[in-house]
Amino acid sequence: MAIRLFQSQTSMFCEKVRIVLAMKKIPYDIVDVRKDERKSLIAYTGQRKVPSMDYNGDRVIDSTVISARLEKDHPGNSIYPDGPSNKGLCLALEDWSDEVVIHANHAIRRAETPEAHKTAEAEWNNHFNTLDQMYSGKKYIFDRMTIADISIFSQLHYLYTTVKYEIPAKYKNLNGLMENMRQKLKLKSLSESFEAPLL
Repeated sequence: MAIRLFQSQTSMFCEKVRIVLAMKKIPYDIVDVRKDERKSLIAYTGQRKVPSMDYNGDRVIDSTVISARLEKDHPGNSIYPDGPSNKGLCLALEDWSDEVVIHANHAIRRAETPEAHKTAEAEWNNHFNTLDQMYSGKKYIFDRMTIADISIFSQLHYLYTTVKYEIPAKYKNLNGLMENMRQKLKLKSLSESFEAPLL
């Protein structure tokens, strides 16, 4: 049987899953939900959320759930760090990125007045400051790329691919992360969405 990823190319959560699939060298087919206004997605899953996956006949929905399922069945090139304490921290950072940082993306993308844009930038600057300290003196949060880095990168990358907003130069550690991930993912530029099937 085959794996089908129901996705939208611009979704940060779909990009997150594409990176995990590439890390683990898992072949899959893409179903672009924009092409049929999500009709195929709704027909298969009964809902509209992406990413969703036809995983060899099983319906798996949500980027965190999909990533965990892929890790369980394909443990090579693990997306988690070693040790239960590190894994717990990694999962917490993944959740923080997916559930908290995303609000800053929504705010800046939907800002329609200068005041709203200024407020959104202030929210992002708080996150930039936190993340810049987090990546101080290191390429990744743990000893290698994990789902925490992938989740954080996907949220930040959305700024470049969709919002057309760049991380200010003063956040040197964070800009270092973005360049490191650009090279790791073989992207020509940060404005390019990740599509490579394998890493």
